[in-house]
Amino acid sequence: MRWLVVILLIFLGVIGGAYMKLKSYPFEKYSDWIHGRGFDKFYEISNYHELFLAPTGLEEIPSYQEDYVQLWKEFPIRNTLISLPTRHPLFQTVPIIEMTSKTSVPHVGISFLNPKGREISQVFQLPNKIYNDHSQGQELFKLPYFRNRIRKKSLDNVWRDVFSHKIEVRKKSLDEMIYDLYILHLRSKLLPAQAIRYGLIQNGKQAMVELVTKDKDYIVELVMIFEAGNIFSYVLKTERNEPESLKLRAKFLNSISFTQQDESIGRILYTEFKQLNFARQVDQEGLLYLFAAWSQDTDNIEWLKEMIYYLERGKDTKKQLKSIYKYSYKRYRKTFSSRKDVEETDDPEIALQRNIELAEKDAQRKAESSKVVVPVTPELAPDEKINEFLKKAKENKIKENEEMIIH
Repeated sequence: MRWLVVILLIFLGVIGGAYMKLKSYPFEKYSDWIHGRGFDKFYEISNYHELFLAPTGLEEIPSYQEDYVQLWKEFPIRNTLISLPTRHPLFQTVPIIEMTSKTSVPHVGISFLNPKGREISQVFQLPNKIYNDHSQGQELFKLPYFRNRIRKKSLDNVWRDVFSHKIEVRKKSLDEMIYDLYILHLRSKLLPAQAIRYGLIQNGKQAMVELVTKDKDYIVELVMIFEAGNIFSYVLKTERNEPESLKLRAKFLNSISFTQQDESIGRILYTEFKQLNFARQVDQEGLLYLFAAWSQDTDNIEWLKEMIYYLERGKDTKKQLKSIYKYSYKRYRKTFSSRKDVEETDDPEIALQRNIELAEKDAQRKAESSKVVVPVTPELAPDEKINEFLKKAKENKIKENEEMIIH
């Protein structure tokens, strides 16, 4: 009898231990995964970082009040609405155009220079992206039980939680553990590898990610907004110890908004450009109109040519031309230059191409002029000259009679 009791107690102990182990298993697995341990085929984060556990504090964005509103105008640079200086004495603007490949849409932006020509700030617009269903990236979230729980919250709420939710390893419900794992997974997908801080700004309307930079004199920040299933974003570069650059940062963070890219807006901007006088067309103001218009339709080669045409007739436009020459040559293998008396670009390959194009245009003009034949009037004989004179005199007499008025 005693042996039966012992066996029963051992059996109950085994069952109890197994039950306790089974009950604590989800939390233990959750704790391991949250701390970057024990990844398996169901859940794995290859780029795990402790930064993914919680957003870091961001300083409050200072308010900004513009003193000279008339010196600024809002332009759509692709899908980013940004206020830019049109004829501001403290800032010069230079377009940024970067191509990743010949078939991809170029990335565009604006660089801001001080009166000495040194870059103090930069706004770099990124193409908008459609939000993907990242839940399919883990086998765990493909299981109906887990998938149904991560779908309880709207995409807007999930987006805000990516940049605000703090993950803490403590006793919590299974639903809470599943959601923590989901947010951790999303951060591994949405946060750039260079991220060092992140959080929400603009009362939670926008997300900001500070990025590591080799040049410690500058702050580089990625600003994003989630709207109607799209992620709009831009990169802001600011010089830390430059007061005017810090003012620009405050201005942009408080005013930049997003819209959809629209070719019709580009045509309106082009019409407005044509209404400017010539002095303003060849200035940076005219460039901003054309650049903003072209950014709505980057396949419009005619607007690209006009940017070059008018810049080549302006003053102190070498840096602007260098940027556009570089893009034009990379995409079309041409510079579309039309003047010889413009300062050359620093790139010898582009300078050579520019000289080739100018030489071809000169040769074409000479060939066309040589084809023009001026008609030679044959000299009349003396009798023919007299007859021609009498004919004209008779015609003039008839005309005088017809014009007489009798009172």
